Amino acid sequence: MNTSYKKRMRIMFISFGMFALLVTTIILLFAFRSGIEFYKSPTQLREVSDETIRLRVGGLVMRNSVRSSGINNSFIITDGANEVKVEFIGVLPDLFAEGRGVIVRGQLKDSIFVASQVLAKHDEKYMPRELEKTMKSD
Repeated sequence: MNTSYKKRMRIMFISFGMFALLVTTIILLFAFRSGIEFYKSPTQLREVSDETIRLRVGGLVMRNSVRSSGINNSFIITDGANEVKVEFIGVLPDLFAEGRGVIVRGQLKDSIFVASQVLAKHDEKYMPRELEKTMKSD
């Protein structure tokens, strides 16, 4: 009787552990579902049909496409093959410039990407403006 009791307790312990693991996994999936963002290029963005998902789109800022009036900004991102118009309300980063790499976070609405955040990319030659100014004054 002692061995069957141990066997039953072991089975109950393993079952409880698997149940706890399942519940934890489900909770984590629901928690992360709202925070998951997909990275796309302008070409891949054309295939997106669900306008409710949050995306990150990366590419180069097309030359002569930047329009800015106060904090209302619009520009076009290209990957060389396709383009997407981006609208952003806010202050653009210091490194933002035409012909440079950029990543925007937001949602696609009526074939216009409405960005909530703009991240400018830089290369290995990047130097912060403050350091560049102090080096030029020496």
